[in-house]
Amino acid sequence: MLFSRFNYRISLYLFIATISSFLISLFLLQLFAGLLVLVYLMEPVKSKKLVFDNIFYLFFAFVLIRILAALLSEYPGSSNQVFYKDALFFLSFFAFAFYLKTFNGKNIKTVSDFFVLAGIVVAIIGLTLFMLNKVSRAESFTSGYSTFSSYLLVVFSFGIIVFKNLSRENVKTLMAVGLALILAGIITSMGRTNIAIAAVIFIAGIFIAKIRIKYILIIVILTSAISWTAFNINYTEVNLRIKQPAALSDRDILLNAAEELFFEFEHPLLGYGPRTFNDVFTYREQLTDKGAGSWHNDFIQVYFESGMLGLLSFLLIIFYPISAALIFIRKKKVKGSNLYLLCGAVLGEFALVLSALTAGFVNSPVLSVLFAFLIAFISAIVFPVDRKELSK
Repeated sequence: MLFSRFNYRISLYLFIATISSFLISLFLLQLFAGLLVLVYLMEPVKSKKLVFDNIFYLFFAFVLIRILAALLSEYPGSSNQVFYKDALFFLSFFAFAFYLKTFNGKNIKTVSDFFVLAGIVVAIIGLTLFMLNKVSRAESFTSGYSTFSSYLLVVFSFGIIVFKNLSRENVKTLMAVGLALILAGIITSMGRTNIAIAAVIFIAGIFIAKIRIKYILIIVILTSAISWTAFNINYTEVNLRIKQPAALSDRDILLNAAEELFFEFEHPLLGYGPRTFNDVFTYREQLTDKGAGSWHNDFIQVYFESGMLGLLSFLLIIFYPISAALIFIRKKKVKGSNLYLLCGAVLGEFALVLSALTAGFVNSPVLSVLFAFLIAFISAIVFPVDRKELSK
């Protein structure tokens, strides 16, 4: 890294520590991400300006709209939480984008390697807790099953694509085992949407990374064996799901309430304000899960929280990075390991967005930072900084 006021190892190690602690420890995630943001804030303004790009400006617009919606909210007690609960999400993107653009190719590959390794560790933790009957559905120490499986979806997307970058046979075998553990973690979390998304990602990854049949068989057979063993040890929840295969987990009630509220919406431009679900949702007594705190769909969530402006900016920060990356790939502007890293990030964002249709990441203290990491990763490869400018 050529234009930071600090030794590059400081930001690199903090970066690795941050993306390695997503579901291992919320405290460590907040600590390391907070330190990385602090280091970023102390960087020269002149250097920060060099990494501004379209993704940066779109994300900045999203942040401003969310803040404006909070300031104008008729429920300030709820909406003011955006200033401290979302601060890490907002600021981590700028820090991620800055440092990823200044890391060299070797450092970026190291970051992706640690990201996948940490995901494998999280999968092992979730599977262990599940097999010990500590939880009814696989999850990590610091998350519920929904966050757990959404996170693993993103890691799996990275892992299945960067498989192409591996050269040694023994390393590929170990990666295949790791991917099987991740898949088994997703399956034992029992989120039907995420299991379906994982299957699609797996098939897409096989073709994109051109994975040999030997490794496909390792992943499929090991995933099946681990999942079968786990469900034979901890079978209460899976039996319940077999008996009630059509259960919607309260989502039909949430959708009915959203439909009703849509036609009565009094604040179409900026919404009711961030984190106001509990203030505007009126069907609480009908829910099986009385502790539900969101619409279980980020697009509905963002629309009611920050109106049409918020939803438009949200759609832009989701789909612009994906479209820019696909154009970049189609024009063959990226080659080698960076091509597969970019494909992994795009596939990971795609998986996270699909999972947001029945869950959500925008208000999650973990998944929101994960989303920031993904779009910052895409930004770093699609809009690289001129290395000559960095050396000035």
